[in-house]
Amino acid sequence: MTDDSGRVLDAEYAVEPDGDYLAVILESMSGRAEGRPPRNTDYRSALELLLERLKQRRAIIQVALVDSRRTQLLPEPERSLTDSAIRLVDIADIPSLRRRLTKAQTTIGQAPDASLPGNSTKRIRLRLSVPGYKLADADHLAAGLANSSALEAALEPDRSPLPPRQLTVGDAKPGGNGRSSGVGYMTDQELKAAIEQHAVQTVMDHYHLVEKYDVENVGTWESYDIRATRATEELHIEVKGSSVLADKVELTRNEVRHAHVTETHLVIVDQIRWRRLPDGTIETTGGRARRWTTWATAEEHLTPSRYWYRPPNHTDELPLPHRSQFHPRQAHGTRLGERVRLANHSP
Repeated sequence: MTDDSGRVLDAEYAVEPDGDYLAVILESMSGRAEGRPPRNTDYRSALELLLERLKQRRAIIQVALVDSRRTQLLPEPERSLTDSAIRLVDIADIPSLRRRLTKAQTTIGQAPDASLPGNSTKRIRLRLSVPGYKLADADHLAAGLANSSALEAALEPDRSPLPPRQLTVGDAKPGGNGRSSGVGYMTDQELKAAIEQHAVQTVMDHYHLVEKYDVENVGTWESYDIRATRATEELHIEVKGSSVLADKVELTRNEVRHAHVTETHLVIVDQIRWRRLPDGTIETTGGRARRWTTWATAEEHLTPSRYWYRPPNHTDELPLPHRSQFHPRQAHGTRLGERVRLANHSP
C-alpha cells in the first residue's frame, strides 16, 4: 500500500469475507532472523493508514482480534482487542486508537508466567461493516485501501455510472500449471484474466511493434509468459500485471528457477485501469511498463517461502504504442493459452 505522499509501505494485508462481514487482515511484523530479512516493518504506519481510510468509508469495527497461528484456537473473547464495536467516524484521534490496538496485543497469547509484555505487532483481524460494500466487494475494498484518495482519483478513467475499480492481480493464473501472477488480492478469475491479458498484450505489442520481434504467448505451458524471436535471437519474457502501484511481485519456484538458467526479461505492467460493463464485458486501459533485462532473481531481492521479489531501483521504462481507450475482455469464454493475434498498429 502507498501512503498519501506516494511512499510504498512495507506491510502486507488482505480483505476477505468473514461470516456476515468483511475483514481486514494485517500480517505481523518481524525482525531479521535465520537469514530472513525483516518483514512488514511499516506495520504501525500501515495500521494507522488503514484505520484512517476505513474511517473515510464510515466503517464500523465490529470486532478486532489477534489472529496469529498461536491464538486462533482461543475463544474470540480471549483474543479480542476491543470491548465493543467502534464507529470510526466517531474517533477523532486515529493514532491514539492505533496505539490502543497495538498495546492490547501484548498480553494476548502469553504464557501465564510471562514477566515481560509480549509482541504488539501480531497478525490481526478487523471484522467490519462498511457502508456500500457487500461480501462480494472484498477485492474492491482491498484495492481502495491500498491507495490515497488522490491517487485513486488520478487513476479513474471516467465518471460513467459504472466507474472502474482498482484491483490487484491475485495469487494464481488461470490455467493448469499453477503459476502465479501479480500481487495481492483479486479473487475474481475473470478480472484476473482481464488484467493479465492486458499486461501480456501490452508487452507483446511493445516487443513486436517497437523492437520488431515475432512474439507468442506461451504462459499456459511454459514457466514464462512470452517467447520473442528475431532472426536467430530468442528472448523469454516474464510479465506481471497490477491495477495499482506494484513494488513487489510474487514468483513461483519454476519462475525463479527458469530465470536462473535462461536469459529472461521481467516486465511489470502496473496502474492498469479497468471497468466492467453492464453486459459483463471487462474493459482495460493504460498502465506503466517497467523492464529488467538482466534479471536473475538475486537472493537479496527474494523473500523466502512465497518468493516476493522486489526489483532493484534501476528500471528501463518502455515507450508504449498508442492504443484505443479501452480494450474489451469478454467475461466468459476467454482462453488464455491460445496464441494472441496482434491488433493492426503502425510501428
